[in-house]
Amino acid sequence: MNLRLTNRIALFNTVAAAITMLLVFSAVYSTVYITSYRHMDSDIREEMEEIFSQITTRDDSIILSLNTEWEEREHNQAEVNPTFFQIVNGQGRVVIHSRNLQNDHLLYATSLNSERFFNVEFNGKRLRQGQFPIKNKSGKIIGQLDVGVSQEESVLILSNLRSTFFIAFPLMLLLFYFVTSLAASRSIAPLKKLIEITGKMGYNNMSARLPMPQHHDEIFQLSTTINSLLEKIEVGLIREKQITADISHELRTPLTGIKGTLEVLIRKTRDSQQYENKIRQVIQEVDYMNRTIDELLHLARLDSGNVTLQKAPLLIHELLLKVKNRWLYRFGGKNISMEIDVDSEEMVHADYASLEIIIDNLISNAFKYGYVDGRISCLWNSSERKLIIKDNGPGISQEHIPYIFNRFYKANNPDNPSVQSIGLGLYIVKTLADLQEITIEVESEVNKGTSFSLCFLSKILS
Repeated sequence: MNLRLTNRIALFNTVAAAITMLLVFSAVYSTVYITSYRHMDSDIREEMEEIFSQITTRDDSIILSLNTEWEEREHNQAEVNPTFFQIVNGQGRVVIHSRNLQNDHLLYATSLNSERFFNVEFNGKRLRQGQFPIKNKSGKIIGQLDVGVSQEESVLILSNLRSTFFIAFPLMLLLFYFVTSLAASRSIAPLKKLIEITGKMGYNNMSARLPMPQHHDEIFQLSTTINSLLEKIEVGLIREKQITADISHELRTPLTGIKGTLEVLIRKTRDSQQYENKIRQVIQEVDYMNRTIDELLHLARLDSGNVTLQKAPLLIHELLLKVKNRWLYRFGGKNISMEIDVDSEEMVHADYASLEIIIDNLISNAFKYGYVDGRISCLWNSSERKLIIKDNGPGISQEHIPYIFNRFYKANNPDNPSVQSIGLGLYIVKTLADLQEITIEVESEVNKGTSFSLCFLSKILS
């Protein structure tokens, strides 16, 4: 059912009102019904007590002595709300009855052990009738007294009550639906304004903000939340645009260098040493481009959640040796040495590919920011099951350390302004480490170096 929000609100409220009205009417009708019958039963009982006060018994005989005042009452009339009574003897024969019964008689039981009340129709009229056993002095039931009173007033009241409800009920529901629709339409007017404003927003127009309602209600909270979200989106878009520009610049720079180097080479014939030096420069630029693309691919996989980890025991020394061999050629360019002080049998529980990326990125950082003739040390702390990767480079200022794992964060490095980075390496390291429950600790001191510690879980049992 495709209804507008105002119509749905009105419909739901109308259904709730209908249920409430039905419950209220049922309660009122039941109260009136029970009260009217209790009132009639009370009148019948009063008549019974008055008649019983004028009945005497002698063995199995019933004697009724009516006084003059009682004789002149409504029992002589059959027009307006009469009261009927009759006395039936033990043989089931009516021996005494009120004059308004004339030649008729009320319904009576062939045997009666206790009093009872019921509804009956008499000469086209509805009566409430009570039956009461008559006992002699020895307690033997020798007959019964039947008393009937008219139900017409009660029936009329209940009928009018039902008619009123069935006529008023649909009219009230229609009125309620109409009024609720107007109220709902007025209530959601701020939402319509929000929809109108947000509909005008686009990728290049995120500066607009929703107007804040006057009342601090749920719509005010919604507007505040949406404005906060828009602000975050705007900041994110600005940053993403800046990142896109940075990445374009980062990739354009090595491409420009490669193009320039090749153009220099083809201008004239050169000796083999010059060709070798220029080719080495081209390879370095290509390596940087490959690394940038790899980091972007890792980032895309992490963002999409398409990262499958298969943790298993692995030899940490073997993995470190593999990474070292990959970097040996580039280490030679800066005369950097890498020392591995890890027992060849030491094992950790991790995903091999992810841990390789983590260590490779940490070694890459130590190489990029490290001094010429520097040193990278890989140490293993057995007691704390901690792998420490330490360099003797320029270090990181303390104000930057809380942010170095943030996405696209790049700390200013005046000592190495030519270092190429897009600020993804440590973000990828932290994300992959968290996925494997590996804790990362950082210690750094300016001009003395930086150490990253990878803390693994408890020792693996062989």
